[in-house]
Amino acid sequence: MYPRSIWRACALGLGAFLTIGLATGGAVGAQAALPPPKEGSSASAPARPQPDANPHPANASGQIAPAPRAETPPLVSDLGTSIVIGDGVMPNQVAISPDGRLAYVSALNSTALHIVDLNTRTPMGSIEVGAGVGLSSVSLNAAGTRAVAVIDASPTTTHGVAVIDLTTRSLSAIHTNNIGWSSYAQLTRDGSAYLTVAVGGQINRIDTATGEVLASVTLPTNNSNSGVLTADESTFIVGRSGQGMNGAAYATMNAHTLEITRDVATPDIWSYSGLAFDTNPQTLYLAEGGSRVSVLDPITGEARQRISVGNMMTDVVGSDNLNRAYSPSMGWDMVMAADFTTGERSESFRSTPVGAVNLIENPVTGDLLTADRGYTGGEGSTITLITRPAVSDPADVRLDAVDQEVTFSSTVTGIKRGNGGGVVWQRSSDGETWTDIEGANGNDYTILVTAENAGDSYRLRFNDDFWGIAGASEPATVLLPAPEPTPEPSPEPSVEPSPEPSIEPSPGPSVDPTPSITPAPAQPGEPGGQGGQSDPAPLAAQPSGGLAATGANLGGLALLGAAILAIGTGLIMRRRSA
Repeated sequence: MYPRSIWRACALGLGAFLTIGLATGGAVGAQAALPPPKEGSSASAPARPQPDANPHPANASGQIAPAPRAETPPLVSDLGTSIVIGDGVMPNQVAISPDGRLAYVSALNSTALHIVDLNTRTPMGSIEVGAGVGLSSVSLNAAGTRAVAVIDASPTTTHGVAVIDLTTRSLSAIHTNNIGWSSYAQLTRDGSAYLTVAVGGQINRIDTATGEVLASVTLPTNNSNSGVLTADESTFIVGRSGQGMNGAAYATMNAHTLEITRDVATPDIWSYSGLAFDTNPQTLYLAEGGSRVSVLDPITGEARQRISVGNMMTDVVGSDNLNRAYSPSMGWDMVMAADFTTGERSESFRSTPVGAVNLIENPVTGDLLTADRGYTGGEGSTITLITRPAVSDPADVRLDAVDQEVTFSSTVTGIKRGNGGGVVWQRSSDGETWTDIEGANGNDYTILVTAENAGDSYRLRFNDDFWGIAGASEPATVLLPAPEPTPEPSPEPSVEPSPEPSIEPSPGPSVDPTPSITPAPAQPGEPGGQGGQSDPAPLAAQPSGGLAATGANLGGLALLGAAILAIGTGLIMRRRSA
């Protein structure tokens, strides 16, 4: 439904309500004058919807769990608010800036164009026109830099059209052409021209800069009270409300020349109180002024589907995507919805302080905004903001250990309990299969985290019957420290005694184990005639085996050493003898 480019019209002036019975019996007269429903219309009678407090949201199949007997947790949901424009000013139409931030409000009992900050939901000033007794309509160009507003001279006459510069917030001009008793003007996208619709059937196309009437046509019957441009601005569609008891008429014309291309009676439609396109140029939504909201073929004007919704349906916003339309019920002080998929209205609604005559959609947020005009003697003072459904994503919760309680929270907007509307927390152990948690129907959900559920995820599911919108938040979970790995005991190494290293003796130098030693001549005076030389002491027996580092043969080395020692001893003795 949004963002989109929507051109729409609403029956705003007194002439519109003359056609739906207010002048001849009020709301009761309007209902009594309705023709029998055509084939395909809703079979339900337009009875006032009853409150419902069941907190359970409908599931994907439309099933609703029975209301719980236990106390239900509170649900804080921002459904919107009514913003005071001025005491008794009777707001009559609203236009919203392309960025969705500002609302411009025309009011029947105020000669100023009022400006509201939709972010803060507060009035932020006005642009004084200084003529007539009030402004019955307002329309913006696509850029949001220019506006036109119809100025009322009295409740049944028109003073002219104000051209307003929204960048400087000042009055540019007032065009006082004879455009008949008009309550509606629509500005083209580029702001170069605007079209007016007069109750007497007079249609005009006027140059915004000069005020020159570029084209004009008068339809054959009166009570023209609404018009709408097609998205390509090639065609202007005008609905003319009930001609006595003969129903209404539907006309199409070239938007530039105003040459009529089709003008047909629609006896099964009582009134054209509000017309609107969404994104599909082949689908036109209609509020019929009585009880019905309908879908039309914009080329032929034939009603494809009609649903009985409420009492005095004054305007309409359609949603091609949801196959649904929203419409103010002026007689019941509420905004209601028609579901074209089921062919029935939604039983959920949104309230307004007094009856609203105009409904528009914020092109950025998708919220709805009403102009709460009310009646003479019950004059309205407000516009009402109706917020679109949404829930915020709960945050993950970090714990240092299990066996502690945690609370997940979500901010809820635009969701009303009852008739399948509400919220419920869900749990999933795998992130794919989700199960509703019994009794968890509030903004918060508290759970004791145990080792068994520590890995579960949680999210908030929602459904709203008025909007026809359902969804769920992103999931959240409990974050625990990563478990420290428990070391597994390593097996004791199997130690077997290693055998003594086998060392093969390396071959050493060939040494005669009993070297032949020539004794030195005996010296005089030495015993035995050996000059004191004694035999060398025998070598101790050496163990077999070689050295690990050198591989030398120990036995061979010992014999070699003994031989060297004996030779050295002999040399010494000979030197002494010499």
